[in-house]
Amino acid sequence: MAETVGEQVVQVGERRVFLRHAGRGPAVVLLHQSPQSSAAMLPLMARLAQRHAVFAPDTPGFGLSDPLPLAQPTIPDLARALGDLLQALGLQRVVLYGVHTGAVIAARLAHDRPGCVAGLLCDGLALFTADERQPLLDGYLPPFEPSWDGTHLLWLWARIREQYRYFPWHVHSAATRLRYPPMPVEKLHADVMDVLAAGDGFRAGYRAPLLYADGAAVAAALAVPAWLLYRDTDVLRPHLARLSGLPTQVRAASVADDAALAQSLCDFAASHAQAAVDVDAERQVAQAAACSRFVSSTAQGRLGWHMRIGNGTADATLVLSIGDIGTPAQWAMDAPAAATAVAVDLPGHGASSAWCAQGLTVAAIAVAIQGTLNQHPDLAGRAVELRACGGSAALAVALAARLGARCRSLRLHDPLPLDAEETARFLATLPTLQVQAGGEHLLAAWNWARERRLYWLWRPADAGCAVPAAAPPPLQVHTEVQQMLRAGPLWSALWRLCLHDGWQLALRSLDCPITLSSSPHDEPMRLCAKLTQEMVAGGGRAEPVTRNIDRGTLIHFSTRT
Repeated sequence: MAETVGEQVVQVGERRVFLRHAGRGPAVVLLHQSPQSSAAMLPLMARLAQRHAVFAPDTPGFGLSDPLPLAQPTIPDLARALGDLLQALGLQRVVLYGVHTGAVIAARLAHDRPGCVAGLLCDGLALFTADERQPLLDGYLPPFEPSWDGTHLLWLWARIREQYRYFPWHVHSAATRLRYPPMPVEKLHADVMDVLAAGDGFRAGYRAPLLYADGAAVAAALAVPAWLLYRDTDVLRPHLARLSGLPTQVRAASVADDAALAQSLCDFAASHAQAAVDVDAERQVAQAAACSRFVSSTAQGRLGWHMRIGNGTADATLVLSIGDIGTPAQWAMDAPAAATAVAVDLPGHGASSAWCAQGLTVAAIAVAIQGTLNQHPDLAGRAVELRACGGSAALAVALAARLGARCRSLRLHDPLPLDAEETARFLATLPTLQVQAGGEHLLAAWNWARERRLYWLWRPADAGCAVPAAAPPPLQVHTEVQQMLRAGPLWSALWRLCLHDGWQLALRSLDCPITLSSSPHDEPMRLCAKLTQEMVAGGGRAEPVTRNIDRGTLIHFSTRT
């Protein structure tokens, strides 16, 4: 029976580290290559977790892990960070595996802290010569920065595609041509998403092994049992010949392919299991330091959260915010210092996984959020001030209804009470985000995210739909595009769920005080006024108090009378 893979964020010093974990037994730690994430380790985790406790962290700056606070971390720096993580998890001695950059980090930790490592298996230990190193440093890692027209995304797609055709990817000669089959577009897209998660910082993690000149000396000085393996198809296969003077407990060899490598890892882990600490992976992670960012498991998938504990009493109000669709969940983190503030990542956003769109409902998302509130010791039972922005208004209303008297207030900023015609017009603009062989879906996402900041997409295509504002900064558009692409087809499904008119009817029946606010433009102020009229027409409310402010309109409704 396959073990369920858990996911969590743990605090390690000042850093947050995301890791996957599964199984019980002797501890095995898996390190991915750059610029990937621990998701690449899932197939190996599935095999190993049947007999071992397996841990696969996102290395610093990749996936959902914070980078090290260094402009250019070195391999020793990354090895120390790994040692700190093992200490935070209470893993005194582990079997350690790494591929490419992960292999260099693992080997360095085994050299520096041999007492932590029961056995080491390296998959492609990089041993670049000085003549190889400088050309790679000169051309392999150009800056990756958002451009106003989105062409940086097409460049990234082409760059990732080329790395499976040539090594180095930017030297297109017969001598550098690789014998790899064409990569599936899903694989290319996954690699692109890994780079997008790291941003321009991916270059620092990539550069660390290129700057590292001590690999061969470290291998020759290893005091732990180690296998240094190279797959025959690996671009680093020639580095095997650079290993010499290895101690008797260190074996260097080649293996045929991925399947042979995976079997070697299983055999190696089993043969050194007795020397590793025996633990339950889920329990070890649960006992690690709590973090301001965490994830919870729901019936639909992983749900990500950001939390800041306030300095008030344990029963002080909780400020819970739900960000707009396609944007990070940070809108209401301006809560008073006394309040505990929580921002939830929508499905497919931030640390939340992309839930299956089939059968997904607004109610299901509200149930998942409520369930996490009830399960977390710092959140359970607290009164809630609920805030939401844009398209997430429908989710907030559904959650407020479920919370009942526990919801002390609801604030909706720039809500979208669109009529049927406006909704149809808006939904018709949404790109499908289906992965395309040429990377066209990346540019489609970019164009939509930028257009959304320049036009009211639910208005007729005339002069009245233009947003009277400066062009959005490329980084802002890039951030939204990253969220869109993470969610994939779920992103448009969320919009379709949240623009139904039922939420406006449900809003009228809530018993808590309600505040509507808008940005300082005619269109969001018009929508705010429209929703106000609907609220008043629904009856049963005290007269709203409306005032114009520098940033738009603020409308307060008292509780039902």
